[in-house]
Amino acid sequence: MKNSSQKKLPSFARWVYGGVLATTLLFVTVLWFSFMQSIEERSERSALYARMIEGTVTRTLEGLEVSLVSLSDDLIDGDLGPGHTQRIRDKALKILKFAPQLRQIVVVRGDLTVADTRTASPGSINLNILGLEQSTRSSYSLGLIIGNALKGRFLPPEGTFPDEGSLRQLIPIAIETQSHQGERLLIIATFNPSYLTRYIGDLELEKSDSIYLTDIDGNTLLQQGLFGPNRQYVIPHLKAVLSEGSDEHRVNNSFGAIPVNTTAIRLLTKYPLAVAIVVDHQGSFSLWLQQKRSLLMILLVSVIILIGGALFVVRNGRKAMQMKAEVALLSKVVEHSPTVIVITNPAGVIEYVNECFETVTGYRKHEIIGQNPRVLKSGETTNIEYTKMWDALTAGQTWQGEFHNKHKDGSLYWERSSIGPLINEEGEITHYIALKQPITEEKKAQEKLRLASAVFSVAAEAIMVTDKQNRIQMVNESFEQITGYSESEVLGNTPALLKSDIHTPAFYQAIYRKLEDNHAWEGEIWNRRKNGEVYPQWLTISSRFNPAGELEGYVALFSDITQRKHDEAIIIHQANYDTLTGLCNRHLFEDRLRQALALSDRSQTQTALLFIDLDRFKYVNDTFGHFAGDLLLKQVAERITSCIRKSDTVARLGGDEFAVIIPELARVSAIEGIAQNILQSLANTYQLENNEAYISCSIGIAIYPDNGSDSERLLLNADNAMYKAKQKGRNTREYFNQQLNEDSQRRSQLEQDLYKALERDQFYLLYQPIWSVDGSRIESIEALIRWQHPKRGMVSPNEFIAIAEESVLIHSIGKWVIQETCRFARQLADSCTNAPKVSMNISSSQFLRGDVEKHLTSELTALKLNGSALIVEITESILLLEEQKIYQQLESIVSMGIDIAVDDFGTGYSSLSYLKKYPVQRLKIDKSFIDDLETNKDTQSLVSGMISLANSLSLKTVVEGVETQGQLDLLRQFGSPMIQGYLLARPMTGDMLLTLLNKQAITVAWE
Repeated sequence: MKNSSQKKLPSFARWVYGGVLATTLLFVTVLWFSFMQSIEERSERSALYARMIEGTVTRTLEGLEVSLVSLSDDLIDGDLGPGHTQRIRDKALKILKFAPQLRQIVVVRGDLTVADTRTASPGSINLNILGLEQSTRSSYSLGLIIGNALKGRFLPPEGTFPDEGSLRQLIPIAIETQSHQGERLLIIATFNPSYLTRYIGDLELEKSDSIYLTDIDGNTLLQQGLFGPNRQYVIPHLKAVLSEGSDEHRVNNSFGAIPVNTTAIRLLTKYPLAVAIVVDHQGSFSLWLQQKRSLLMILLVSVIILIGGALFVVRNGRKAMQMKAEVALLSKVVEHSPTVIVITNPAGVIEYVNECFETVTGYRKHEIIGQNPRVLKSGETTNIEYTKMWDALTAGQTWQGEFHNKHKDGSLYWERSSIGPLINEEGEITHYIALKQPITEEKKAQEKLRLASAVFSVAAEAIMVTDKQNRIQMVNESFEQITGYSESEVLGNTPALLKSDIHTPAFYQAIYRKLEDNHAWEGEIWNRRKNGEVYPQWLTISSRFNPAGELEGYVALFSDITQRKHDEAIIIHQANYDTLTGLCNRHLFEDRLRQALALSDRSQTQTALLFIDLDRFKYVNDTFGHFAGDLLLKQVAERITSCIRKSDTVARLGGDEFAVIIPELARVSAIEGIAQNILQSLANTYQLENNEAYISCSIGIAIYPDNGSDSERLLLNADNAMYKAKQKGRNTREYFNQQLNEDSQRRSQLEQDLYKALERDQFYLLYQPIWSVDGSRIESIEALIRWQHPKRGMVSPNEFIAIAEESVLIHSIGKWVIQETCRFARQLADSCTNAPKVSMNISSSQFLRGDVEKHLTSELTALKLNGSALIVEITESILLLEEQKIYQQLESIVSMGIDIAVDDFGTGYSSLSYLKKYPVQRLKIDKSFIDDLETNKDTQSLVSGMISLANSLSLKTVVEGVETQGQLDLLRQFGSPMIQGYLLARPMTGDMLLTLLNKQAITVAWE
């Protein structure tokens, strides 16, 4: 029995030990497999992170490289003069604003720094320690050079070294180019690696893992974790990657069978840099124990109860479920990723798309799977780009770029793509995977930013942007042109730099209060340019707020309104001053007069108003021309101004009318001296180029408040006084009095009644015969207008004709006279065998209008009257008017058979040349020569001479105003002129004249 039991123990022990050993071995095997799988997962994750970091670094450097290349293009286009380098520096400052990864940009020519964004006066930098000369350059980039990592924020000046105690770090990057002269130019920028450090910190790495960004020589530019202990792993593997010519490399470093760490190397595709991740496995065991604690307890229980096989199955089942969950989780992450994911086979046929693809493109999965991605082509991307993409993909490389694709609905959108091949262990491409990010909104934002920048740059108005402390942050070119300050000179300063010191502090305080209340202010302000010139601006200030509604600062737009102010001053001057003489015009005169009257009221003094009208100015104008007339008016203005005080005002009211305001009169007698000085001064000779002219003036004087309680009445009364002065023979002054006021009122009332007289048929014609010198027969008849006023009785033409000529009534009255005279001439022609001619007086105003010929033709045609039945009487003044126009009208009238007679001959500007030039048939010697004919020998000689002159020119002569037999006897001695006057016949009605003609016909028949 004993032997039997002894034999069973070893067998049992073997079974037991074998079972325990088998269970233990199984346990150890499973644990080792789990541990190694955990290590493998961490290793794969390190490779993935290396690719992610590589992509981020590449995109960041690409953006910075483009900015530096742009700056390089601008650099080589110029001459490197001060202006050019300043523009380069300004552009570099703008790059810094839109590239927060950069702290500083420096331009170096040879060893000399020509531009530095840190200062307007750049100094040399220590180039020797930057490592740019030793840096390896990639042929795939645009020429970006990457130097050694340094401590500090900015490049060290020449002769200094980085502060190794600084917590900040920089990586110098550069672009090398040449000037037109072949000089080496280097654009160096300081890259802030903290941007990448933050990105790496966001990755799910263990504290024991280390990450390094190195150059291809293994020098670290950026590191997370100590590099020294891992240098022995990184450098050899980096060399291995470079020698193999591959993009990435991953290797496990072991101590025997125990893995020590995993090193993953990923080369940058465009730049001579590499990303290295070292995963430390020394703590992996403890980590693994923490992660697999539940599984270990289950396995421990399984060993104890000898169900290792079942526990093994359970363990593997749990592992399978965990892996399934992880796969499901990964699938869910991919499916719901905000990034578009597309997987195709090697032929480009789509096998998988995620939900984001459906959202971005509009295609559902069942519509796109099995299709080629070319269904998304918009035609905007060139075939060259697609060829480059496929060349890279078929070579096993990752391609990155942008597509302008078409949505299912036909709309276009932008996306940024990263496409790479999936390669199996045999090196065959099994799939392509594309990661795409929609960037349409980003493109729109970039375009808006570009447009905003363009508008900012080319705006005609100056634009200034400040922060909430009112420090200037940005200005445009118009600001520099208007103020004279460059952007670099004003950045960081406040707008107080432009103050002109014209405005008070209260003015600026009011602006700030307006900004606080309304967030905007607009108005005129005076500022100072850099050269010290003070000028006016039209300024608009607006507050600007961030999305949270908090004040960020202010935007100011302004324009230089110097020219506008100058133009306004010219307009104001033109509105208030006479352009010819420079004197006040009527508008400013009226304002000055009101002010003078108000001043008189306050000071209890008097104000005098002198109304001046030039005598014989029209003669000068008509004789020497309008240019000479303008010269005379200028000289008149100067002479009047020289005769008055500085406190007095001289104005030109229009034409040849002037006025003088004399305020604050202490003595009325002072006016007399001023008036006499003006009379004497204006009577002196005027030199008008090669001619001399003589004029005088008539002055009317009214005194406030005696002669008018307001400016209008005062001016009217001064005008009336002036007319009185003209009536007294001109070249004198006349003070306004009550009689003048009554005459003015009478004249005003007469003018009002005159407007009604024609329509109320108050005018009528009388006819005065013109006899032969022996009084035997009537040679012609003159039609004379009369006005039968309903209250005043008969009004003489001497009273109302002058008023009519000053208004437009003379044309209506003159037309009526033509009509009535022609009707009477028709009546005479019908009643008499040899009817005498009928003459009518036509005003110069009618000739100037130019419608005399039309009215005469109309009446002659309507009445079937021969023109030889009429005589048109004109005054000498007509012949002095516009020669060609008057001549043509007179010629047309004569061509109708009508005679032309010059009335009042000798009283005006008589000229033999006019008598010879114009078609005149008759002369009428004025009554003023006949009044003293019997007593004045000179008058007798003068009248005799005029009759002889007319006879020599074959002109008929009519002597007016013959009232005595003695006058008639003398005239018969001088020749055979025709006689008109009360001696032979007074003016009579048409019926009376017809009776007289009939009697004359009977008498002739008896004889």
